[in-house]
Amino acid sequence: MVYSDTTNKNGIIQRCEDYTNIGDGGISGDSTLLYKFTSHVNEAYADIIREILLSQDSFDWDDSNHTDFPIGTFALVASQRDYNFPSSLNLLTLKRVDITYDGTNYYRATPIDSSEIAEGLGNDSSIDALFSKTEPRYDPKANGFWLYPMASASEVASGAKARIEFTRKFDEFVYTDTSQEPGIDRTFHDLLAIGASLKYAIAKDAKKAGNLKTLWDEGMERLRTYYGKRNTDAQLIMNPQIPDYL
Repeated sequence: MVYSDTTNKNGIIQRCEDYTNIGDGGISGDSTLLYKFTSHVNEAYADIIREILLSQDSFDWDDSNHTDFPIGTFALVASQRDYNFPSSLNLLTLKRVDITYDGTNYYRATPIDSSEIAEGLGNDSSIDALFSKTEPRYDPKANGFWLYPMASASEVASGAKARIEFTRKFDEFVYTDTSQEPGIDRTFHDLLAIGASLKYAIAKDAKKAGNLKTLWDEGMERLRTYYGKRNTDAQLIMNPQIPDYL
């Protein structure tokens, strides 16, 4: 479902006009309401993505408006511990980090918290001696991470880099959008219109808000079930617990 289609009357904004009884062209033809509903749609979109991420199985969600995978690489810097994720990645959550010190062989980095390191954090040489470059560690912080051990100048010259897999932010709508579609499965596109209309109706019409809330809750439950069982190839095995005394 596209964002707004004033010709065929089948976009998200047109659904909002129906759900709220604002009427044909009441939102798309009013710049103030269009601004407000674009905000409502994006808020509903964020609610939906949050539920997808909380519910999904091993089949990772990604905004379908992108043609690439959410994977990024960036060069390491000699004797540098801290790295920020490139803003161009639009990273939302981090899935894994792999490090190559020689530019060829990658090793999976596992998380660590700086509080686990007994050595004084200002003693970089002593700290790095505690770690192996075939078993690197990283401490996620804010918009980046600290790397253990650091790369040397010669390793950087050889192509030392980090490779990350992540979940990226969804592409928000802007009020001028027309053919842009939500980056979720088509089955749930209408949820954005329901959610946006609900946010509007809460302050305008309690009865209508109640009806929309029912539609929203039913749709979100279907969404959780769908994204929670998307990878049908995964086999779940239950192992019985045997008491120690047997």
